[in-house]
Amino acid sequence: MNTPDWSSSLTMGNAEIDEQHRLLIHMIRELGEQMEAGEHRQGVLDALQGMLAYAATHFEDEEELMEEADWDGLDRHEGLHAEFLWKAGDLEVQVKEDVAQASHEVLRYLLRWLVDHIQVEDRKFFERVRH
Repeated sequence: MNTPDWSSSLTMGNAEIDEQHRLLIHMIRELGEQMEAGEHRQGVLDALQGMLAYAATHFEDEEELMEEADWDGLDRHEGLHAEFLWKAGDLEVQVKEDVAQASHEVLRYLLRWLVDHIQVEDRKFFERVRH
């Protein structure tokens, strides 16, 4: 399974946020490894728990930075974070129906989040506050 490594292209320039993003990549890699080992159930349960823990701290920290900077994209960004939480709940339901399918869906979702949210949406904000 091809899972990402941390790279400088993911750096936002805020040590706390960058560390939280590193933890997300670690979670993605762990899920991939557990799936390769055939441990779909444990992998997906760990990933879902990790998603909720990530959201609980990371979203609050990020939104606080955005609020302090009076960023006009805050409402939209909060909406994206809310969608992440909704998706985590939806994926919990899927686990009960088909654990293997759910583990693949969680992995796909987290990989999309890494690319679409972190490298695009988060970058918009962090590039703005650096200038």
